[in-house]
Amino acid sequence: MLQTRHRWNWTDVRRRFTTPSGQWRPITAGEIALRPVSAIPVTRYRYRGNAIPSPWPLDHA
Repeated sequence: MLQTRHRWNWTDVRRRFTTPSGQWRPITAGEIALRPVSAIPVTRYRYRGNAIPSPWPLDHA
């Protein structure tokens, strides 16, 4: 997106968003920085299927 909007090539993007050691800078807005995606844990849930109780009563009238 930045390449299209500002007519930058990849070298310009890297020069602006990496440190002199070559690491990417964190995405920030002033004092607020986004958490790295790798720091967010993945929580997986077992499939429960029919074990989930139904909120509707079963009327076999």
